[in-house]
Amino acid sequence: MNISKRQEDILRIIVEEYAYTTEPISSKEIIHKYMSDLSSATIRNEMAYLEKIGLLEKTHTSSGRIPSIDGYKYYESNILKPKLSTNIKNRLEKIFAQRDISIDGVIDQSVSIINESLKLPSVITTEQSNELLKRFDLIQIDEHTALILLVTSSGAINKNTIHLNDNKQLDDISVCVRIFNDRLIDTTIKDVPQKIESIKEIIRSAVHEYEFCIRQIIEKIFDFNKIPTETKVHGTKWLTTQPEFQNIQHLNKVLAMLEDTNVWKHISYVQQKTGKTLITFGSEFGANELAIASTTITSKGSKHQLSIVGPTRMDYSQIKGLLEFIKTEVEKLNAK
Repeated sequence: MNISKRQEDILRIIVEEYAYTTEPISSKEIIHKYMSDLSSATIRNEMAYLEKIGLLEKTHTSSGRIPSIDGYKYYESNILKPKLSTNIKNRLEKIFAQRDISIDGVIDQSVSIINESLKLPSVITTEQSNELLKRFDLIQIDEHTALILLVTSSGAINKNTIHLNDNKQLDDISVCVRIFNDRLIDTTIKDVPQKIESIKEIIRSAVHEYEFCIRQIIEKIFDFNKIPTETKVHGTKWLTTQPEFQNIQHLNKVLAMLEDTNVWKHISYVQQKTGKTLITFGSEFGANELAIASTTITSKGSKHQLSIVGPTRMDYSQIKGLLEFIKTEVEKLNAK
């Protein structure tokens, strides 16, 4: 989408002003604070164009404009510049300078500063990729169905149903389970993909239907969307300070979404593909007027997904700067 530099400036002003005022932004405000050299008619024409192409919206209660979801997306992709206040940076650096706390402790203390300074809740999802594989079991249910159980060091059990066409396929499953127990026991989940590659040729030479084993056994059992995760929500009380969540029904809907692990798995999946700090809008999950900013912090044996949750009019520059700073500094600690 091509817009002029002036139109981009107006969109930026409206996004950033609306984050603080919670009121639609008028042409008079833009002239008074930012563009005194332009006429009100010129600003109104530019705002009307931005509304026409879907980047701004006009409310019924005011002549001003607010950003649309597409406007926020354009802002995030093309305009946003991460920033971090000196005060917050100094407070975080004191945490990172401590020598006697774990990475988990550093992240928890950082989250307390996020909640307090931004007046927004946050979510930490920890992927337990340091879990060990401890046992594989095969249970034949009937002539055409078998169950493979994968047991991890925490006692978690991953059940996978395999559908069979004949006894040869059952024999192949038995062979695979035996190889898994010989070769994969006490392997951490994060190391499994590499180990699997090393035993594929062993499986190929030992089974009747190699493609069946890859498709129906290996890909099913080692579905890494099923890696055990722990989700902790911090600071939900701050949602009630935001005008968008004063309605109790709306608030309850958002709180339910925060507890929905599928939301965090989806964000994690997208994030791992891009490797970037991600802004996800709640309209994707049926929670309008909500946005989630998140980043992934990799530490020894686990991954922490750190997310900040708030209304769509959040201060994305500060939030993105804060998340990227925490990610960089924590991963530096982890490398020491």
